[in-house]
Amino acid sequence: MMAVTSLIPARFLCMISHLIIAITLLWSRDGNVKSCLPEDYTDAQYRSVDTGLLIGLILVIVFLAIEIIGFISGVSMFIHLAGLISTGAHASGSIALSYFLFEEWPCYTFWWIFSFCSVVPALIEVVLLIGIAGLKKVK
Repeated sequence: MMAVTSLIPARFLCMISHLIIAITLLWSRDGNVKSCLPEDYTDAQYRSVDTGLLIGLILVIVFLAIEIIGFISGVSMFIHLAGLISTGAHASGSIALSYFLFEEWPCYTFWWIFSFCSVVPALIEVVLLIGIAGLKKVK
């Protein structure tokens, strides 16, 4: 039972760390954008890659906001499978985005991180929000 009760603070801390790293990456994405481009790039190429990364990071923040709202409202706080998936995804997302930020990985890796570490938990949260709050279903 102790492992189940410690899942709630771990999930919260993983979501907040993922959010902080995404905001940090949003502020300092210049190095990552340049690592996605050839050595002789044009301004149009730079703007295109920068816009794509900017949209992806904003989506990460929006998905995390949806998940934090669902968590804090109590809709998904005590559903252990959702908490376990969310904790694992956000912990992995925090670590992967940290490497993406500091090692300046190519941009295609961001979309893999985004899909597995942000989209999957957000979809689970939306399904739970609709199922529990919208349809008044009990787990």
